[in-house]
Amino acid sequence: LNALSNVDLLVIDDFLTVGIDHDAAADLFAVLANRDHRLPTMIASQTGPAHWVAELPDRVAADSIVNRLANRARTINLGDLDMRKLRHDQTRTSETYWE
Repeated sequence: LNALSNVDLLVIDDFLTVGIDHDAAADLFAVLANRDHRLPTMIASQTGPAHWVAELPDRVAADSIVNRLANRARTINLGDLDMRKLRHDQTRTSETYWE
C-alpha cells in the first residue's frame, strides 16, 4: 500500500464497478487518506458518488472515501457515449470489415 500512497499519479480505472469488502475498503481509505492534499489521484468510473456509496461496505467508510475523492476534485462527465459500441459500429462500416 505504501507504493500506491506515494506514486506520482494514482489512476484507478473502473472505480467501484463492483462492491468491495471491508478489508479492501480499509486499504482504499488508507491509500486515499495518505495521498490527500499531497499527490493527485485520478478516478475513471462509469458511475458517480451515489453509486460508490452504495457499493462500499458501510456508510462511515463510504462517506470517508467519497469525501476524500470529492474534496477539491475536478469532474469531467463524458455523458452516455459508449466508445466500444462506437468503435464497433465504425469497424463494421469500414470497407475491410469482411475481409
